[in-house]
Amino acid sequence: MDKVFNTSPNLHIPTLYRVSPDRPYLWLARGWEDLKRTPVLSLGYGLFFTLVGYALVLGAWNEPWLVLTFMAGFLLVGPLSALGLYEISRKLERNEPVTLMDTLTSWRRNSLGISLYAVFLSVLMIAWIRSTSLMIALFFQSVPDKLQDSWTALFTTEQGFGFFLVFSLSGGLAALVVFLTGVVTLPMMKERRQDIITCVVTSIRVVKYNPAPMLLWAMMLVVLIALGFATFMLGLIVILPLLGHATWHAYRDLVDKEVIG
Repeated sequence: MDKVFNTSPNLHIPTLYRVSPDRPYLWLARGWEDLKRTPVLSLGYGLFFTLVGYALVLGAWNEPWLVLTFMAGFLLVGPLSALGLYEISRKLERNEPVTLMDTLTSWRRNSLGISLYAVFLSVLMIAWIRSTSLMIALFFQSVPDKLQDSWTALFTTEQGFGFFLVFSLSGGLAALVVFLTGVVTLPMMKERRQDIITCVVTSIRVVKYNPAPMLLWAMMLVVLIALGFATFMLGLIVILPLLGHATWHAYRDLVDKEVIG
C-alpha cells in the first residue's frame, strides 16, 4: 500500500493509504470474522435497528412516499447506527473484552464531534423528507386516499414514474454526500477524538486517493442494503453488523494507525 502524506499543515490530517481496487472484499471478510467472534452483541445490534426499521415502515405504510423516504434514510443515517459495532471491532483487535455497556457508551470518547456529525446527518435527513414532500406536490395534483391506489399510482402512472426517477436521483445525491464525508469520519472520531472538520476532510481525501476501491465499496453498501430490504428487512439483522464491522476495517486500512488514547 502506498502512503499519502498530509499536505495541509493547518489540518492534522493523518497519513493515508492507497489500497488495491479489490480491498473491500477483505474488509467484508474481516467484518464477518468480527461478527462470528461476537455473534450475540453484533446480531443484537442488527436485530434492534431492523425492528426500528419495521416500526418506521409500518407506521408510514399508508403513505408510500414516506416508506420510500425511510428506506432511503437507512443510507443517510446508517453510520450512526454502527457506533457500537465500531467499538466491538476496536476492542477485538486489541484482544480486550467487550461488553454491551462498552458499546452503548463508546460515543463518550468524542461526544462533541459525534454529536455535531449526528446533527449534520439529521439536518440532511430532514431536508430529504421536505424535498420529498415538494416532489409529491410537483408530480401529483392530488394524492390518492386509498392505500392500494397510492401504491398503484406510484408504479403504474407517468407521474409516479417521474416522481420515482427524481426521488432516486436526489436520494442518490444525498447518499453520495454522506458517503464522501463519512467513509472514515465516525471511526476516526471515536479513536482519535479529532474534530468534525478534520475527520470529514480526511474522509473526502480517502475517496480522492482511492477512487476505484471506494466505488466498489459504495456499490457493495447499496447492493447489500438493498438485499436486506428485499428479504423484508430480515437480512438486515446480519447485513447491518457485517457492514459496521467492515467499515472499521476499511478505516484501519485507509488511515495510518496513529492512536490517541
